[in-house]
Amino acid sequence: MIVTDPRAWADAEGYLRRAQSILAITHVSPDGDAIGSLLGFTHAMRSLGKLVTPACQDQPHPRFDYLKGVHDIRQSGEGEFDLIVSLDSSDLARLGSVFIPAQHSRLPVVVFDHHITNLNFGLVNVVEPGVSSTSEIIYTLLRRMDVTINPDIANALLTGVITDTLAFRTSNTTPDTLAVAMALMRCGGNLQEVTRQALIMRSFDSLRLLGAGLMNAKVEGRLAYATLPRKLRKELDVKEERGDAGLVGTLITAYEVDVAVVFVELQNGDIEIGLRAQPGFDVSQVALELGGGGHPAAAGCTLPGPMRDAVNRVLPRLKQVIREA
Repeated sequence: MIVTDPRAWADAEGYLRRAQSILAITHVSPDGDAIGSLLGFTHAMRSLGKLVTPACQDQPHPRFDYLKGVHDIRQSGEGEFDLIVSLDSSDLARLGSVFIPAQHSRLPVVVFDHHITNLNFGLVNVVEPGVSSTSEIIYTLLRRMDVTINPDIANALLTGVITDTLAFRTSNTTPDTLAVAMALMRCGGNLQEVTRQALIMRSFDSLRLLGAGLMNAKVEGRLAYATLPRKLRKELDVKEERGDAGLVGTLITAYEVDVAVVFVELQNGDIEIGLRAQPGFDVSQVALELGGGGHPAAAGCTLPGPMRDAVNRVLPRLKQVIREA
C-alpha cells in the first residue's frame, strides 16, 4: 500500500524529469533488491535520455551476473552530476564511500526506500514501509512516468521483488506485490530464471561455508547465533570476501528459534551483523540502535571488531527483544 505523501512522489518525479546527469547509489553489501532496483531504475532513466551512473561501494555478488548492466555498476561516486538518487538505503551512512560529502552535499538527494527504519535523509523521500521491496516502488515510479518496461528492466525489478519476499513467502507479500510480479512477467520478466539464479543457485564455496557455520552455531534460549571469522574462510579456502552464505536465513528456520544472528568478520576487521526474526519479534530497532536498519523480520548493521566485543554487545539486546515480545 502506497502511503507516502503524494507531493513527495510528484517532487521526486519532477527532479527526475529535470535532471540530466544522475548518480544512482544503493547500499553497501548489496542484496537482490538493492541491485534490482538500482539496475531497473538505471535502465529506465536511460530510456528517457538521462545520463545515469549506477554505483555501489561493494561489488554485486556473482549470482546477479544474469542481469544486464550489473558489471557497469561503479564503486566510485566521482563525476559531475546534478542529482543523487538513493535506492534501498535507510540512511546516508549505508551509501558508504560512494557518497562523497565534499562533492555531493550540495546536490539534491531523492530517496526511494521501503525500510521502516529510514531516516528520511533526502531532500525528497519516497519511503513506503508497507511495500515489499524498493523494486516494487520503482515499478510504481515507472508507471507514473509512463516508462516502457522492457525485459531488462522487468528482470531487474523482478529480482528485487523475488529476493525481498523469498519468492512470495514473507509477510511483506501483498496482493499488490503479486500484481506487480505478474505485470513484470508480462513485460518480459522471467520468473523461473530469476528465482533460480537469485535464490536457489549458489557456489560450492558458499555451501562449505554454510555447513561450517551450522556446525559452529549455538542456541541460547530462543536465540540462535553463529560467528564467521576470517580465519574460518581461510581454512576453507573460501574466495568470497563477504556474506554469510545464507546462514542467518537458515538458522531462523529452526522450530526452536525466535531470533537469529550471524556475525561476519570483514577484511578490515569490522563485524557485519545479519538479524532475522519470526513473526511477532522485531529486530529492526536493534539494528537501528547500532547504526544499521531494516525490517522487523530482517535487519542488519556493522560494528567495529573484535568479534567478541560485537557478540557481547548484540546478544544481550536480542535476548531482551525475545523477553519483551
